[in-house]
Amino acid sequence: MTSLTLVTLLVVAYGVVSRQGYGTALALGGATAAGATVVVGGTAVPTFYAVALGVPVALVLRLLGRHRSASPARETAAPAVSLLLLFLLWSTVVTLVAPELFDGMIVLTPGADSGVLTAGFLTSSNVAQMIYLVLGVCIVAFLARSPSTRPELIGLAAGATTVLSLWRYLNQLVGLPFPEGLFDNSPTFNYIETAPNDVQRFRGILSEPAGLAVSSLVTISYMLPRALQLRGVRRWGAIFVAAAAFYLGSISTSASFVVAGVAVVLIAGLAFTLGFLMRRTSVSALVSIGTCAAVIAALWVLPVVTTFVQAVVDEKVSSSSYDDRSSSDSDSYLIFLDTFGMGVGLGTSRASSFLPSLLSTTGLVGALLFAVAVATLVHGSAGLTRYRPVVWALVSLLVVKVVSGPDLSDSSGILWLSLGVLSHAVLEHRTGRDARPPEPPPQSGAERGATAAPAAGPVL
Repeated sequence: MTSLTLVTLLVVAYGVVSRQGYGTALALGGATAAGATVVVGGTAVPTFYAVALGVPVALVLRLLGRHRSASPARETAAPAVSLLLLFLLWSTVVTLVAPELFDGMIVLTPGADSGVLTAGFLTSSNVAQMIYLVLGVCIVAFLARSPSTRPELIGLAAGATTVLSLWRYLNQLVGLPFPEGLFDNSPTFNYIETAPNDVQRFRGILSEPAGLAVSSLVTISYMLPRALQLRGVRRWGAIFVAAAAFYLGSISTSASFVVAGVAVVLIAGLAFTLGFLMRRTSVSALVSIGTCAAVIAALWVLPVVTTFVQAVVDEKVSSSSYDDRSSSDSDSYLIFLDTFGMGVGLGTSRASSFLPSLLSTTGLVGALLFAVAVATLVHGSAGLTRYRPVVWALVSLLVVKVVSGPDLSDSSGILWLSLGVLSHAVLEHRTGRDARPPEPPPQSGAERGATAAPAAGPVL
């Protein structure tokens, strides 16, 4: 047991009895990405996956309830779930078969510089990663059909991490009381708060500054488009959380925050331009004026930003950590080639970034299945305004993973939550059940009095 065991159990109980649904419990579990509910052997179970253990139970109960129905209706297939199931099946087969086919191969094992594949032997990392993937796919399938699934789940998970990290920062800055070591209690992480020469960095409640950079970028990518859909205090709340995330990402001094942030901005600009040229994006006169002003200002600002980004990249490239990361990526690509594109299985190889890690563990087939599943959901939900913040949160997460995020089993849960919410969005759109506008327009006092109260749910 750990200091978060009781907290996790309370979150699970809340998810079971709350009208907001179990998805809310999953989002709360993902808020403490560096937290562990329990330590089994040498493996610390993240709070998100501890909460996720209730999802297979919910799926089984849902399946039994459907079979007991007098006339069970044929359900429309949840988008991308079949692809993810194939991805799970393929990854499991590779993990079980690779030690037999490539006995004696040297690999990059998590927590060590290298290891050796041994026929008939699975490591604790292999077992843990397979369990995490099973739970992740179950989460997508569960959220796809849950009536309580809403885009606000992503705002709750990412926003809570930012708020807790801000709380810790205020503790260090002005002495605001904070429960140090409660939200980041996992014994399997190396907690890093310094750079070479003992330069202080800030990690929030994550294990290292790079983790805070990832969380901050995802929060910004969700909160800014979400703020456009909100009104009044809720809009200002989203803007405040986005501003806090930007500040925390900046003081993390992580190069990933800068590089991935620039990439996301370029992707957003390209998407906006293409949508405008294809007449899929409409803009108001105020936005048009603001855009023109931004373009003019960019003539002076862009050179400064370019110089800053180049300096950050040059400093990173000249560091020893960059050499180590590049070496692990190169070794992972060699593992992918040495296994003829098959991979060595989940939990057997760990690169520095997502693509070589995915290729070296699940092979070409696994990487393609995962990519097609993600592309299907992003393309299918791109035109759904209510879910656009979730799309940007997912895109920013994948971008920063490509830069410096190797893990498929993300302990924040944002990856699986986003895929589940988008699958739900596309399914509702296909079946015609999602006819609600993103947010109601401002109403007069009389109109508000005549309008029924909205259903309870997260506000971000």
